[in-house]
Amino acid sequence: MRPRLNPIDDDEVAIAVNVRRPAGVTGVHGRADRGSEPAAVGPGGSYGGRMISDAGHRLPPGPRAPRLLQAVLALAAPAAVFPAAARRYGVPFTLDLMPRGRKVVAVSEPAQVKDVFAGSPSVFHAGKGNDLLRPLLGDHSLLLQDGDEHARARRLLAPAFGRREIAGYRELVEEVTAEQLSRWPRSGRVRAHVLLNQLTLEVILRVVFGVTDSARLDRMRPIVARAVDAGPIVMIGLGIGPLRRLWPWSREVRDLETIHEFLGEEIEAARRDPALEKRRDLLALLVRASASDAQGLSDAELRDQLMTLVAAGHETTATAMAWSMLELARHPRVQERCVAEIAGDGSEYLDAVLKEVLRLHPVVPMVMRELQEPATIGGRTYPRGVTVSPSIVLAHRSPGTYPSPGDFDPGRFLGEVPTPTEWLPFGGGARRCIGASFAMMEGEVILRQLLERYRLEPVGGGREWPRSRNVTLYPWRRARVDLRPR
Repeated sequence: MRPRLNPIDDDEVAIAVNVRRPAGVTGVHGRADRGSEPAAVGPGGSYGGRMISDAGHRLPPGPRAPRLLQAVLALAAPAAVFPAAARRYGVPFTLDLMPRGRKVVAVSEPAQVKDVFAGSPSVFHAGKGNDLLRPLLGDHSLLLQDGDEHARARRLLAPAFGRREIAGYRELVEEVTAEQLSRWPRSGRVRAHVLLNQLTLEVILRVVFGVTDSARLDRMRPIVARAVDAGPIVMIGLGIGPLRRLWPWSREVRDLETIHEFLGEEIEAARRDPALEKRRDLLALLVRASASDAQGLSDAELRDQLMTLVAAGHETTATAMAWSMLELARHPRVQERCVAEIAGDGSEYLDAVLKEVLRLHPVVPMVMRELQEPATIGGRTYPRGVTVSPSIVLAHRSPGTYPSPGDFDPGRFLGEVPTPTEWLPFGGGARRCIGASFAMMEGEVILRQLLERYRLEPVGGGREWPRSRNVTLYPWRRARVDLRPR
């Protein structure tokens, strides 16, 4: 049965959060909505009874629904909420989210995105903007650090993702991918996202920890998979102390404790390993870097960084590959062009396919920056404490940047390509995803081996709507495709 929320076209979410646009304000495409009613602007600059100023600055208008409802909908269905709100209010617009009444201003125009990404890291704090992830990833996660602490951790982590290191990981990724694909059915209908999660989890465990006790990894695989499978209600509830004692939050807490214990044991074993200098896994690289640096990472910091790599490093790639398989199944000409290029040992068009998939189906729909002092973005000044959010969904669907933005067209990424403020699946600026190059390499390896082995055919129309898991968007029915042997 088709889910009720069309991620781009339905206004059901907009209706649910009671979004209405003031008279004279146009939507994201510069046109008024049919049948929308202008809302009254009350005394003191209120909009529909709600103040839209903060510390002397007027914030853009936005939904009036209760904060909890806005938070749940924005996290559960951002691919519907953000376009719907943009149509009602134009961009930028303001959401009122949890925790602590966070005001989130969504932006998407390249000039606005540039102002955010080029802003000083001391002013634009991403860690505070990502606070929802703290119970999952830990206080020392790279995604939650700011200022000098973030710069120090990134300096220590960066060598593990250098060009030479990624080239070295490629052979391991190829080996694990071949092993995993040999276990897939030779033909028939599959839920590709489920199989791909198993594949990419194996890749990240092997890349992060190297060759360790297989029995221990066997025990950890289902626990890690379940822990990162947290939905929006669980993610929000983890930050509320009393709920952590109740199911399903209590199970998530126990899983995270088990993972932390495992990570602590792996760190201690690496520190004692006489062959540490010869190991090429990420854990070994980080332990060596910490030992040789006066500002090296403590065990607690290492644990949280490893948790981030494991949690974010496999699910995001699996989801991107699942969307790729759906689009290739729906577009046989694109699929056959990829096959021909692979046969000639090329990669340019395959790279364009991956980039177009990440444009049309960004795995993470937005990034957050909390202002530590007033800042001007797109000619408008926002007060301290406001969270500014470059909306990846809106930026990637802009018809000004991408003609016919709803079409799947890898040719957009051949020749002159969009700028980093127009294509931003990995974020941007000083906070751009440190594993972006690794993710693109892994995606190419997986698609290459998939298309050498299988012809992909769609199930039904081949379309699936995005569904939220923690802060990522995966295919609603787990990417159902038919596999046919080549």
